[in-house]
Amino acid sequence: MLTTLTIESLILWLKENYIEILGFITSLICVWLNIRANIWGWFWAIISSAISAVFFYKLQLFGDMNLQFFFIVASIYGWYEWKFGEKDKTTQKLTITFLPNYFIVWVSIASVACFGVVFLVLKQLKGDFLLMDAITTTLSIVATWLMARKYVENWILWIIADVLYVGMYFQKEAYLYTLLYAIFLAMATKGFIDWRKKSFLEAKVLA
Repeated sequence: MLTTLTIESLILWLKENYIEILGFITSLICVWLNIRANIWGWFWAIISSAISAVFFYKLQLFGDMNLQFFFIVASIYGWYEWKFGEKDKTTQKLTITFLPNYFIVWVSIASVACFGVVFLVLKQLKGDFLLMDAITTTLSIVATWLMARKYVENWILWIIADVLYVGMYFQKEAYLYTLLYAIFLAMATKGFIDWRKKSFLEAKVLA
């Protein structure tokens, strides 16, 4: 009897949360491939973003929902950059590097401008957690672009964003996504460590 109830409860839970579960699995695959600098990570980013858009709509996190559409476009861009892009005219391919000092200023200015636009848009949509949603959305947009250009610093922004996401999803009682972003936090930390090592190795090869 107990076993039957347990199985029935599990089936019911799967039916009610299948979108969240699919988003969980595909997102993990995506980030794992990104850590390995595997171009297939962008394919899985498209899949996970489409699934997550539906999930975030249900939570009324409109910033995160619209962010998924950005991720889909950015993933196509990221795939193209990793396949055909160059860091600059002096290199033959896109390599893992740190942001040049002069470029940090421009990225910071662009981030502030992006936050302003995102905040105003989300204010019109009247979703939950307006300020937090705007901050995490901005961090995710900038981090995605940095990843597409293979800058190590993308992982630092993901670490900050993941910490905020854990708190936000926990408050929304989206416990599977809370767990997912806690895992992402650990994976982003590993991503930073791995990409940092790879940047030094690739610099030696190009030297």
